[in-house]
Amino acid sequence: MSYIFAWVKNLVCFYLLLTVVLNLLPKKNYQKYVRFFSGMLLTILVTSPILSLMGNEELLREKISQAGLFQELNNLKLDTAHLEDTQKERYLQEYERALEMDVSHIAEQKELAVSEVKVCLSQDYQVESIELRAAFQEDESIFVQKASFADQIQEYPRVQELKQELMDFYRLKETQVIIEIE
Repeated sequence: MSYIFAWVKNLVCFYLLLTVVLNLLPKKNYQKYVRFFSGMLLTILVTSPILSLMGNEELLREKISQAGLFQELNNLKLDTAHLEDTQKERYLQEYERALEMDVSHIAEQKELAVSEVKVCLSQDYQVESIELRAAFQEDESIFVQKASFADQIQEYPRVQELKQELMDFYRLKETQVIIEIE
């Protein structure tokens, strides 16, 4: 009789402890992991007296540890996929920054002072667009009102040369390269 009393006492303590832990969790998305683990423990607590009488308690513990191992493997797969996505995003950002430096260097060769460059890449690392804001490096101060690109081409052939060079080098269409002269 004391064996059954101890068994019921263990179940009650387990439920109290589980309730406290679930209420103290900082985020709700951790509850599924705690519930999974507590479900395994509950299965052991409930069936251990019955299986110990039959002699199959060790087999149940082995099955539950296998289930826990498979759950950990699934969690590792999810973590690895998340790390790969994060790493790919970081590579994309670094590649964009390197291309922005290249575009700045090309513009400086055309005697343009670059104030801002933005290069957008696709997920497969193809250049989708280039936006460039620059001014002329000449000693005399040239005031250029913001005009359409067609006006800038006629007045400043270096801008057209730069745009054509960027289009040829990165294999872009004319609408994908935007150059603004300040």
